[in-house]
Amino acid sequence: MKVSSGATAFLLVALAQLCLGFVSKATPSPVCASRNRCSSLSVASTPLELQEKFAKIKPALPADLDVVSAGGWYNLQKTYAQESPKDALVQLIVEGLVDGNKKVEFAAKEERLNALLILLYAMGKGFEADVVNGEWSLVFSKQGKKSPRIQKAVGKKERAGQSSVVYDIQSMTFSGGATILKKGKVASTVKYNPLSQGYSKTVDHKIVIRRIGCDIIGASWKFWFLPKIPLPLRAKGGYLEFIYMDSDIQITKGNRGGLAIHFRPEYLEKKLAAYSA
Repeated sequence: MKVSSGATAFLLVALAQLCLGFVSKATPSPVCASRNRCSSLSVASTPLELQEKFAKIKPALPADLDVVSAGGWYNLQKTYAQESPKDALVQLIVEGLVDGNKKVEFAAKEERLNALLILLYAMGKGFEADVVNGEWSLVFSKQGKKSPRIQKAVGKKERAGQSSVVYDIQSMTFSGGATILKKGKVASTVKYNPLSQGYSKTVDHKIVIRRIGCDIIGASWKFWFLPKIPLPLRAKGGYLEFIYMDSDIQITKGNRGGLAIHFRPEYLEKKLAAYSA
């Protein structure tokens, strides 16, 4: 079986949704705990004030910034001045999961999502071994135009908390799986290595590691009670780009263009419970 390296890297972190820029000093706004409780915002009153605030993080924006997809410069400036990008993104994801019956691929407002991702990138929180270690639950995926068919097919079936990926910093691998056909599961293990390419710099000129190279070193297929069957999937050369990561959430984009957002399992449970309260 011949599988591209980009497809293999994707196949793991959701096994269907791998492959993927920003810090606000405005007053933080808590995530809505319900549909009727909204974040309190600190509003800059004039366009000039918005520009002055935004100028502080502008040097840390991604080099390939598509400002049109984020609603334009004014929308970015207003979002940065009025909201905590992380809190706003978590709210968007949680509301989408609840409204979409926990499906991880939902119709989020494109401009809002893109604006928040750009602002989170500018925060300068990329790949860090100590932070990435452990289990992450997939909560959102958006397939790229170049994503392989199997990735797209699996992605449409995923539900929050159903797929997870586990990073092991000792062996420098991550592994996980995705459910297919209800009782079937595809799993794989990827060897990763931080790359010097694609790095960025913070506003104070510190280097941020963004990419990890991804090589598939093992894969398997299991259906229902039948024995696990090894799959001859081996590939090198794929990569993941870390848009943002802290102790709660992880946002990655793969070389095939797919976007994946993961929460720590306990953080996901906490936010879903708060939304339903």
